[in-house]
Amino acid sequence: MRANGLTRHAQVTPRASTRVVLMSKDFRLIALVATLSLSAIVLSACSGGGSSPASSNSAPAGPQKALESAYAGVVSDQSPLAVDFAKDEQNVAIISCSLAIPSCAASATAVSDAVTRAGWWPMVIDGGGGAGMGLAIRTAIAQAATVIVAIDTNCKGLEGAYDEVALAQIPVVALGGDDDCTPPRWAAVSRWTADHPVGLRQTMVGTLQADYAYGKVAGKVKALVLTVPGDPTTTTIAAGFAARLKALGAGEVVQTLELSAAEIADNTFVTKVVEAATTSGVNAIIVPEDDWLTTGGLATAIARDAKTAKLLVIGHGGTAAALDIIRSGRAGLTATVGQAFEWLGFGAVDAIVRLLAGAPAVAIGDAMQVVDIDHNMPESGRYTGGVDAEKKYTALWLHPTPTPTPTRAPTPVTTG
Repeated sequence: MRANGLTRHAQVTPRASTRVVLMSKDFRLIALVATLSLSAIVLSACSGGGSSPASSNSAPAGPQKALESAYAGVVSDQSPLAVDFAKDEQNVAIISCSLAIPSCAASATAVSDAVTRAGWWPMVIDGGGGAGMGLAIRTAIAQAATVIVAIDTNCKGLEGAYDEVALAQIPVVALGGDDDCTPPRWAAVSRWTADHPVGLRQTMVGTLQADYAYGKVAGKVKALVLTVPGDPTTTTIAAGFAARLKALGAGEVVQTLELSAAEIADNTFVTKVVEAATTSGVNAIIVPEDDWLTTGGLATAIARDAKTAKLLVIGHGGTAAALDIIRSGRAGLTATVGQAFEWLGFGAVDAIVRLLAGAPAVAIGDAMQVVDIDHNMPESGRYTGGVDAEKKYTALWLHPTPTPTPTRAPTPVTTG
């Protein structure tokens, strides 16, 4: 294991471009990071959905049980066997669902950071959506990737691009999504837990948001739910919330407020949300991305308006900025569904390590729980699930130790 600095991918702009940042080989422990923006903002190829041991068809009985379920969330700290670490450095192309979506960008950054800390070279490529994913795959080939990590995308419809990957002899490790091609095209698929694919986590976000709302709202939940039509990340979270609320018999979605990519980008969505919250008679606002609340300014606007300041507001992500608001006890953000992105990133690298060693991938088991001022809150920074992911995984990666060559003849020893 080598210590190193980290270089994160640059801010993505919605235009077709390719940017590659090369670091001197004297700084081999600093990442090579390429950010390639290949499509229009937001219409991502993310796959949604999800369940967990806490989200079975049988809903918890009563608001207190639902609240306990929200706090417990999904935590499955796996203890996989040790595995030999690859001797050769790897160029890892990380093809993300749209980097315009904060949770997609967070996943890509987490994998990139983990790849860097493993001593390899990451390239973050924005898959965007539609034809952008095929172009991203071909760009990974052109950039001499030795491994591709595909985040939250399915195989079907991309058979031609993945056939080119096979011809280039580049293995594909999937982090979410389904290898629904015939025949299968991917070398390994990372799973969230033994029973749940990584790509089925977005429904769980909505499920935990519903459990928390039911446990915290006195009486029936009357929710304002925010989405971006055509974006599976936000729409699947919304669908998961609505389905869970119905199963709980806990209330209703009074309004699903559809926002555009442009409104999110220029923050004009904030006024639209506050107006909807003040006129629709809701008692909870369900937000699919913490960044909308923090950098987007929504939390401040909600807190500033007397009609919305007392509403229950539930986000998703567990960013440091979001947790700072929750820690302070200020209005505008009550709780968030934390995702352990660093844990997710190291789990993806572990799948690569096991693939190169000829061993099967193991479940990542990263945590997802509701975080509020009194529960699951780290002392500082973002949500981690309470696990040092780097320590957890690097302890499993066995690096080969060469036999040392003597520098001088041994000194004779006489006994007796």
